Amino acid sequence: MGKSSLIVILGMGMIVSYFILKLNANSKENLSTTVDMFEQTQARLIANAGVEIYLEKLYNDPTLINTTSSSQSLFQGSYVVKLEGTLPNVRVTSTSNFQGVQHVSVADAYLEPISFPDPPGGLYISANSVTNTKLTGDMEVSGENHNPDGTLTGDSTEAVYGISVDSEADKTAILDGLSKPEKVTGLIDSTGVIGYPSVGVTSLGVDWAKVYQYIANSADQTFIGDIPSGADLGTLANPIITLVNADASGSGTIKINKSSGAGILVVNGDVKFAGNFTFQGIILCYKNTDLSFESTGTNQIIGGIIAAGKDVDIKTAGTMNIKYSHDAIETVKSNLKSDGFNGIVAVFNVH
Repeated sequence: MGKSSLIVILGMGMIVSYFILKLNANSKENLSTTVDMFEQTQARLIANAGVEIYLEKLYNDPTLINTTSSSQSLFQGSYVVKLEGTLPNVRVTSTSNFQGVQHVSVADAYLEPISFPDPPGGLYISANSVTNTKLTGDMEVSGENHNPDGTLTGDSTEAVYGISVDSEADKTAILDGLSKPEKVTGLIDSTGVIGYPSVGVTSLGVDWAKVYQYIANSADQTFIGDIPSGADLGTLANPIITLVNADASGSGTIKINKSSGAGILVVNGDVKFAGNFTFQGIILCYKNTDLSFESTGTNQIIGGIIAAGKDVDIKTAGTMNIKYSHDAIETVKSNLKSDGFNGIVAVFNVH
C-alpha cells in the first residue's frame, strides 16, 4: 500500500513538474515573441521617422536630392536615408536598425504646389469688404496687363477690370464712391474694350477665410513687429510668402521699412510702408486691415491686391499705383516654394 502511494505521489509529481516546465517554456516563448514584436515595431518607427525627417530636410534644401545620408541615431537605434528622383518627384528609402532588427520604409512623394486664386482685377474687393473699403490719396488702379517691371505689355487679351467685385450691387456701390473714376482703368465690358471707369463683376465664389488660413499656414515667415530694411521679402526668382499679423502684435501698427518684395504678402491689421515700396505678386488684405503708404514718392503693386477683410483702408501720402500683371503673378506662383510633400509609403521588412 505504501509503495503504491509512493508511486502515485511520484507520478503526480512528475506530471506537475511537466506542466510547470511547459508553462515556463510557454512563458519564455511568449516573452520572446513580445520582445521580437517590440524590436520590429521600434525599427519600423525609426525607419518611418527617417522618411519624415528627410522629406522636411529636402523641402528646405532641394540640393539633397540624389544623396544618401550618413547613419543617424534615433530612439536608441539608427537609420540611413537615400533620396532619389527628379523634383518634384522623389523616392525616399529609409533603412533602420534597432538591436539587430532591420526595417526598410520606402516613400514615393511629390511636391504639391501652392494653390492660390488669381485676382480677377488689379484690385479685387470681396462682398463683405465693399461697404467699408476706402481708397484715399493719389491712387491709380489699372487692369491692363503689365510686365513684371511695371511697363505695359500692349496685349489687351490679358487685361482685367481695374476693380472687380462680386455683384452688380457691389459694382454700383464702388462706382458711386469713386472720386477720380478716370484713374481706374482696364476692361469696361466683356468685349475687351479698355477704358475707365473699369469696375466689373467677377464673382470667384472663394471662401477667403480658408484661403487666408491656408496661406498663413504655408507662410515662409511671420512678422508681428516692425520689419527692418534688411528683411528679405522675396524676389521674383525667389518669392516668399510673408504673413504680417499686426493684429496679433498688441502694439498697434507695424511698419515695413523695406523698399521691395515679391511673392504673396498677407496682411492682417494696421501696416505702414515706409519709403517708396514696390511689391511684385499678390497682397491679400484679410480681417481688419489698414494699409498706409507713407512715401511722398511712388509706390507700386505689380500683380494685384485682394481686399477680403471686413474693414480695409488703403491710403497713401504720395502716389500709389496698382498695376495688374499676369506675368508677375504666374512667375511668383511658379517659383514659390511648394506646399510640402505628399506621397504614399510602402513598407518592406528586411531581417
